[in-house]
Order: sequence, then structure tokens, then C-alpha cells
Amino acid sequence: MSIRLLLASNYTMVREGIRLLLAPARDVRLVGQAECLAEAPQKFRELKPDVVLLDVPVEGSSGGLRAVGHIVESSPDARAVILTSNEDVSYARSMLALGARGYVVKHSPSSALIAAVRTTAAGRRFIDPRLSSVLAMHHSGPKLTGKRSALSQREIEVLGDLARGYTNLQTASHLNLTLRTVETYRARIYRKLHIRNRAELVSYAMVRSLLA
Repeated sequence: MSIRLLLASNYTMVREGIRLLLAPARDVRLVGQAECLAEAPQKFRELKPDVVLLDVPVEGSSGGLRAVGHIVESSPDARAVILTSNEDVSYARSMLALGARGYVVKHSPSSALIAAVRTTAAGRRFIDPRLSSVLAMHHSGPKLTGKRSALSQREIEVLGDLARGYTNLQTASHLNLTLRTVETYRARIYRKLHIRNRAELVSYAMVRSLLA
């Protein structure tokens, strides 16, 4: 049985290149393409693929977080694979905490991408060998001791947007707040929950079901 794949990338040449890279994999069938990451969640709902492959540029990292967040919200069992040049461990952890099942770095051979699609389609997680050992060292991470009850309703709303990948400015626009107010809320959230970075923020939001 073939693996039904949805491909999402902001760049036509990248989509064409990935399609050629996947051509040798006879068990992978491309059923649709999203011309930008923002379009991926809607395409996913329409096509219901087995796997969605998201090409996330470094400069569009927050867009990748939002896309994965929306896809997993609509389908908790979604199998999303991230293809990116971003080797930052914190970003990879954020993606995995949001629900991505695969993470592939573009410096890796094409065989890694095909393996990621097949592995996630089978229900298992695939982490690029370049990052797997480092992620394993960071897997347990710091304990998040803050309590949800310590946050106001507005702080919870700000936390949710930030965990979905919104920037401070986008969060301000979405919640009809000033940028300075969002920055203040963000600092309070980090202090109250004893978290230090976005990866821990996303992990907290996922564990407390704040992204549903």
C-alpha cells in the first residue's frame, strides 16, 4: 500500500526538487502540494494524507511552528515531517513538542528524507541522525514546575499564541494588545512558570492542553 504524501513549501523549485528526490520511492505517492506553509493545514484537512512534509526555511521558523500546531490541532494523530536547514536543538524540540513526528536536516542525504516519510507513516518518530544524540541528551529537559492556576486568563491566551509560533507583534495584533503589553505578559509567563525558552513554552502548552 502506498504512502499518501502532502508536500508544503513556499518555493516552487524546492517542491519540484523534493518531488524528484522522492521519485525512487515507489511506495510514496504525492497526493497534493501546498504552495506555502500557511496553506498546509487546509490542504491537510482536505486531502487527509498519511504524511505531510513541511519545508521550513530558517527565516520562516515561526510559520513552521504555526503550521504544525494547526495541523495537529485538527488531527492529533497527524504525521508531520519537518525538512529544514535549522539545526538548532531548541527549535527541533519545539517542533517535536508541538507534535511533529519527523525532523530532517537539509544537509543530510535524500535517503534520510525517504526514511523519515516511511518511518512516520509506520507510526514511529524519525529524528535526523545529526540531532538525535543531542536531543537525547536534552530529552528530559528541566522540570516545568509552574502551575496553570498561576496565570491570568489573558496570560494563558498570550502563552497559547506564542506556543503556536506567533511573534510578539502577531500576538499583539491577534489579541488586540500593544506590543509592549505582550512583551510584559511574556516576561511574566516565563517568570511564573520557571521556563527559559520557546521549547519549554511549547512543551508546557502541550502538556497542559493549551493548544486545543
